[in-house]
Amino acid sequence: MTIKPKQEFLDSVPIPALKPTKLSSEQEKERKDAIEALTKNRRAAAWQIHRWPLDKKYVEERTKIHLPRSYLAKDGEDVRLVRNGEDLNQLVYQWYFEPMEASAKSEGTVNFVAPDEIVPRRHEYLGPDPRVAGYFFDYNDEVHIRWWDDFLQEQWMDRQKWKMAVKLDDSGKWVEKED
Repeated sequence: MTIKPKQEFLDSVPIPALKPTKLSSEQEKERKDAIEALTKNRRAAAWQIHRWPLDKKYVEERTKIHLPRSYLAKDGEDVRLVRNGEDLNQLVYQWYFEPMEASAKSEGTVNFVAPDEIVPRRHEYLGPDPRVAGYFFDYNDEVHIRWWDDFLQEQWMDRQKWKMAVKLDDSGKWVEKED
């Protein structure tokens, strides 16, 4: 049985007016400048995965983190549980600084740091100079790492590349927009 609202009810419900999405050329220039400035700041603050992180990023509630095994997660990813109050930066650093077992490597995996693979570490398969640029929380509140590779000049997360997006806040300033 399907329930349908009466037509008189539908006619009485006001439809909100949509805001115009077209930006003026000046606003578009400001938006592009904001994207460039925020991207530069994000890249400057990114920490190298093979160095001890200086910042602390605590998780407020229990969640999962997606840890790619290689550049653009071509060899898949590991998902690990993160407890309430745990420091994400420490967890990521410790995970990628661990030695890589020979059984965990798949055929054709590229070690960007040491081709002879003397005690290879997990971070050596992420790219020539991987840096953690931040974290993204998806609709399930699971954590994904936003990577910035300074050598390749590329930003990536999981199996795709990411770009900075901005929006106007209530005060009229351009701020980072989470997807």
